[in-house]
Amino acid sequence: MAQDVIVRCEKLTKTYDLYTGEGARIKALLGLPAKGLHYSALDGVTQDFIRGEIVGLAGLNGSGKSTLAKIIAGITHPTGGVCDVRGTVSMLAANVGMNDQLTGRENIHYKCMLMGLTKRQIARVEDSIIDFAEVGVYIDQPLRTYSSGMRSRLGFAISVHVDPEILIVDEALSVGDAAFSEKCLSRMQEFRDSGKTIFFVTHAPWQMLHFCDRVMWLHKGRVVGFDAADTMVPSYVEFTRDWTKMEQPERDAMTPEYAFYRERFQCQQREAWARKAAGANAESSS
Repeated sequence: MAQDVIVRCEKLTKTYDLYTGEGARIKALLGLPAKGLHYSALDGVTQDFIRGEIVGLAGLNGSGKSTLAKIIAGITHPTGGVCDVRGTVSMLAANVGMNDQLTGRENIHYKCMLMGLTKRQIARVEDSIIDFAEVGVYIDQPLRTYSSGMRSRLGFAISVHVDPEILIVDEALSVGDAAFSEKCLSRMQEFRDSGKTIFFVTHAPWQMLHFCDRVMWLHKGRVVGFDAADTMVPSYVEFTRDWTKMEQPERDAMTPEYAFYRERFQCQQREAWARKAAGANAESSS
């Protein structure tokens, strides 16, 4: 692996078995023939990711974004191919490394220990985590009493204080208030400035556009494109506009092409600039 490549994916695949019922699932566990379908969450993903950059993972629901993130984090394993990761990874996503029966404070100790911190190291960062999370008196209440926003704030606070080399943020900023989201984005910027790598999974294109260096667009487990955020995000948004207008048969047959949507967006830009220039010329001549 090249020195500046922190994650390398080669022909990465992930297939899930979908069974027709509990009986079929039990048969499969026993090694007996069982009726079911195979769902391909990732299909031949090959890509290098560079140390110190922020990578957005874009795509519709079921496109493979979270599956790729979980493989990089080591939470799940690929069916085929290789995912070579060099560096410690912390993943911030719903319920990852969190226990509903423990209090917020106990979850700090629990998740930090999972990340390899010693008791002394945990003691040094505990107050800072609590202060960053902004959950108030709930820090000593069971996690099951937390709102989704509070869970997200605590999870993010823990993840950014264990000092990983790779931080994966999976839809964690989609809950909670805008002020805390800005606080999180600012902290992730500090991570990038210190040479760390961030994978950012979100359904908010504006966040990727303003925060990510490069964006990978996935569709049905395959890579449509991987390019600079200011080029990729508008192209992806163009595709989503088409997608919302389609009936299901059209969607099933759809295979988006990055070059097509990039060219279409660039044409729209040129037309907008031409209209603006024409308007300016009309004003100056009047």
